[in-house]
Amino acid sequence: MLRVMLDDADYCDVPADLMTFDDGAVVFWREGEEVGRHRQARIRSLELLDMRSMTRKIQAARKKHPNAFRPWTPDEEQTLSDLFKGGAGKDELVEALGRQVGGIATRLRSLGLLADDQKLQ
Repeated sequence: MLRVMLDDADYCDVPADLMTFDDGAVVFWREGEEVGRHRQARIRSLELLDMRSMTRKIQAARKKHPNAFRPWTPDEEQTLSDLFKGGAGKDELVEALGRQVGGIATRLRSLGLLADDQKLQ
């Protein structure tokens, strides 16, 4: 597991066992399948996480945010998109999706709905 620290104090934890570089992006892989990618310019640092420690962090996060660290489903992405386009703020998105602010902001950026230099309000 890698913690990818991004600009604006944003971060995500990626279950990767390999990294490659592709046209300005860092691509993360696990067991031969791509599990994520981030623009290299957004990455501040990478940290290898202790899995035992990470398990406890996930369990703690899920007490307040039940979907934290879970893969996004197409239905959840559609709900996120609809709510965001409808003007929902970060507190409403957190409540509706059961996810942490950082995970929501990262997904909005990957969907092209939030600019890299824009913060979730």
